Amino acid sequence: MSEDYQKVWKYSYWMDDNYLAQLIEEMKEKKIEMVCAQYSPCEVFKGDIGYAQPHVWPIICKPDATPWYTESRFNGKNLVVSSKALGDPFRSFLETSIIPTDFDPECMPTLKEKEELTKNHKYLEREPSAWRKFPADWSEEMTKGFAHMTGNQSITFKDILLRWVAVHANFINPVYRANEEFSYASYSTDESRYISTCCVELFNLLDSDEKAFLVRPCIGAVIVEALTENKYYYVVLEKNK
Repeated sequence: MSEDYQKVWKYSYWMDDNYLAQLIEEMKEKKIEMVCAQYSPCEVFKGDIGYAQPHVWPIICKPDATPWYTESRFNGKNLVVSSKALGDPFRSFLETSIIPTDFDPECMPTLKEKEELTKNHKYLEREPSAWRKFPADWSEEMTKGFAHMTGNQSITFKDILLRWVAVHANFINPVYRANEEFSYASYSTDESRYISTCCVELFNLLDSDEKAFLVRPCIGAVIVEALTENKYYYVVLEKNK
């Protein structure tokens, strides 16, 4: 990746309660106010430094993001996102570095190709057991919202879910990758409005062996104005560098 894209925008960390308490105290001493996420983990982006405790995940993200969180190795840990790298006591908790880019994929899979992504056995083995157990009323409201947003009145929740699944599948078993400039990183295979739970890749809930991802924000992160719609973020998986 060129030097133009080396500036880290955010650093993400996973830490236990004791270290979070230590960090909060350190920030207080420096007179730095931390954003405390109230409803959604992506609120951590809305300030120089913020955190999301475990109880925040199910508040509005229970059907979609929470199953990924609870079945990850970070279940029970606190998410911290900072504009500056944290000091030595917290260095071992660094998970990802997030860098805005102007990446534009040379190709996007067709709907048929997305369907093929969703059938991959590596993806299916990793999919959380609770992720497809969406409440009927939630699915209906989601479908109505997408019909209004896209102007497609015939869209079904099955159509939406296929595109959601394809995005995660391409990170778990990459088929579509960027060029050498972006380290051949796998990328989000849809527009933001058809993406759910970008936190899975932004904060490496997948515990992936890849070196980097190119992640577009999900519709939820766009709605709360945490991330820029359709923009790709280069996500460095720090432990795999």
